[in-house]
Amino acid sequence: MRDKKLAGLLSCPPETQCEAVERLVKQGKASLKTLKSLRGQLAPLVAQDLCNQLVTQGEIQCQNTAYHCEDGDGPFASSVGSELAKLMAGINTKWLAVVASGPKVDGGALVVVGNDEAIIIDAVERLKLLLGTCKGGISHGTWRGKAASFSQLAKLNISAQSLALDSSNVL
Repeated sequence: MRDKKLAGLLSCPPETQCEAVERLVKQGKASLKTLKSLRGQLAPLVAQDLCNQLVTQGEIQCQNTAYHCEDGDGPFASSVGSELAKLMAGINTKWLAVVASGPKVDGGALVVVGNDEAIIIDAVERLKLLLGTCKGGISHGTWRGKAASFSQLAKLNISAQSLALDSSNVL
């Protein structure tokens, strides 16, 4: 019974099932490597887009922004946050960006980056109220962690686009 089911799933007779599985494992590894590479190439582009949302011709246009990648992962969110911090390094006006990466229902990686640590911490506290459980820590001006769910993320995006940024009114 099992051999017959495997033969149907692998589209091969029982004698060649081991080779078919080895081929599929090899293809899976190659696909993951390609995906990791593409995410690495995408992160700077997303960071540039977020920077463009924040700054136009050297002047702050809005003081905060948010981005969610449903099929991203932690390293992708961290890369976007790091790249954005580099791009925004010369900006003295206070700014904040939230990068969420993972499915809405299951949550995932959450990165909050800006140029004022007090604002970042306050934003994370507000995110905890909005998203539920958020665990992580801050280091070098970036909070990195995980959120249990992104189901309320739409509210975050609306808030992040329209708020005046000060330590008492973030997100």
